[in-house]
Amino acid sequence: MSLDLTKQRLESVVDRVERYIDDNIEVWATETILLPAQSNLETSINARAARALTLEKSGFMKIDLVWDLRGDDGEPLHFFLEFGTRPHKIEAKGKEHGGANALHWTGPSGKNVFAKIVNHPGSTKHVGLIQRIKDERMPALQAKIVSETQNKMETDSL
Repeated sequence: MSLDLTKQRLESVVDRVERYIDDNIEVWATETILLPAQSNLETSINARAARALTLEKSGFMKIDLVWDLRGDDGEPLHFFLEFGTRPHKIEAKGKEHGGANALHWTGPSGKNVFAKIVNHPGSTKHVGLIQRIKDERMPALQAKIVSETQNKMETDSL
């Protein structure tokens, strides 16, 4: 067999392996990154925050984790949670503006608290939830890609 023919066969195998990975990366990323991350967000924040986390195919053999959690008025809650906020005031909208006349939350003692204005201290530290999820779970996706590709090569002779 000539060297050129061997080179063509190897290039063909590389192309088929890359196509196999590209065809399956979303499923593997869902199993190893998205579902565990959604479960963590549901536990640590809430179910709505978990549902706002999705996967997006961003190119050949590429996926990206996208978090788009919005408030009732379209405010980017995911951004505030991911990157923190400066100290700010929160005011009740009032019923005439489609809101409530008072803010409400459960205080540390478990009792209901009501106020018209709150001086929120902000959360100035960078939380980086999504980046942390990517950093923690990407090795599992890489291992899944390697094992699935090796299995495919052994069984189907890519």
